[in-house]
Amino acid sequence: MRSVAAPRDTTEQAENSDCGAALDWRRYLCGGGPAKVILRLAQGDPLGLRSVVGVRLARRSLLLDADWVHLRTMTRIALASRSYEGSPPFAHWLETQVDAAIEEVLDEEREFAGSSSSTQNPEGCSSHQPAVHRALGDPLGIDPDTSRRVCVALNGLPYQERHTFSSLVLSGEDLDQVAAELGSSASRVARRVRRVLDHLLAVAHKPPTKSQP
Repeated sequence: MRSVAAPRDTTEQAENSDCGAALDWRRYLCGGGPAKVILRLAQGDPLGLRSVVGVRLARRSLLLDADWVHLRTMTRIALASRSYEGSPPFAHWLETQVDAAIEEVLDEEREFAGSSSSTQNPEGCSSHQPAVHRALGDPLGIDPDTSRRVCVALNGLPYQERHTFSSLVLSGEDLDQVAAELGSSASRVARRVRRVLDHLLAVAHKPPTKSQP
């Protein structure tokens, strides 16, 4: 008696017909809806999102929780996956999704800084302390909760000030080398960093705003 193969799942059929191997992005973005797209993206980071997030944050000299930005980017990609048809080029489209996620996180961090919820983290768990907050808090001698507000203050400064401070204080680069790259004198760069440091320390020692009951 000849065996009859079971019918294939319609979702799988749609994936195989729409998501050929010719373009890698189709394999991960097509078929199954946003929930299934997020599941694919979370398994081994097939699109290299973590690397893209790290590069975009570094290029803009922004101190944000990279894990938070990564999760937000996956959500944006999953929701936008059905409307993406290959244009603009995928690498550019991916960067725009990361940049949009960064802007969302920046907005939420600014909202946090203006609230009294000084211990509330992005996931709603007070024990969550991103590495970026510790990275800034340790050199300045402040606790991680306070350093989150200080990160918001630093992210709100002009790019040149963020970049100079991050290069010298956080990355430990050579003052003369940074000054040469900026086309400025070492003394001027040092004064700029000192102004940024004074500003951040003032933010660190300012009590959080108390909300009205």
